[in-house]
Amino acid sequence: MFWRKLKKKKQVEIVKLITNGFEVINGSTVSFVRWSSIETLEAYKVDRFTTDEICLNIGFNSKTVLVTEEFIGWREFAIELLKKIPTIDENWEGNIAKPAFEINKTQLYKKVPVENTLVCSECGKTHSEWPALAFKAPANYSFLTDLEKTEQGKLDSDFCEIHYTDQIDRYIRGRLVQKLNDACECLEYGLWVSLSEKSYLDYQENYNNINHKTSYFGWLCSNIEEYGNTSSIPCDVVTSSGNDRPEIFPHDDFDHDFVRDYYGGISKLEAQKRINEMIKNAR
Repeated sequence: MFWRKLKKKKQVEIVKLITNGFEVINGSTVSFVRWSSIETLEAYKVDRFTTDEICLNIGFNSKTVLVTEEFIGWREFAIELLKKIPTIDENWEGNIAKPAFEINKTQLYKKVPVENTLVCSECGKTHSEWPALAFKAPANYSFLTDLEKTEQGKLDSDFCEIHYTDQIDRYIRGRLVQKLNDACECLEYGLWVSLSEKSYLDYQENYNNINHKTSYFGWLCSNIEEYGNTSSIPCDVVTSSGNDRPEIFPHDDFDHDFVRDYYGGISKLEAQKRINEMIKNAR
């Protein structure tokens, strides 16, 4: 009797673009990587007998994930990678592929530390990367007296409520990523947005649901010093898998300098200036 050797089913391998980053799916393992968190990129080639396979080790947040040209979504990922990290040689895949049968291990990218370490105003720790410019409370809560905060307010790191006699105002904290025109880094803000009761309760109910993906309409409720009054800018608040804070997208048709800079970008020098100002005010 002859026994047929069963071929082991190959695990699903996918690299999928998401907002400000990508997912790497390898079987039941899913890794979420932000473009801004990439620390190193090391490319090499593996001999698969009949063909060669280009591989990329991605270092991020002191971890490493592997992506290869055999992953579903590789081409879209490779194109976006060159856009997000323009210092990479656009012909890097061809350089790795030749000559045949050689590993050709090559470091494509290594993040250069920022010029100065920064003390975060929120956690008090020293960061070697840019900290988020975070607001501890929505502007509406900050305007309350100490007595009003005690009697009417309810605040933690992600939720805020203000109870008036005739209504309850509800806020959540999200993140807004400001792109830079002359650097691959991004400047991240921790901002507050007011939501309707229905949206607020839905977000609160699904707060620990890592697969919850949706969007809400809201109004920005944080005043960014460089722009004066930035409260009441209409925006969309988009949740993402992985339990990251939801991302804030101002409506592009709203006439405001902050909105124009969000979509048009700012310089790295301006971003560093804002960070230094935050550190100074925190002292």
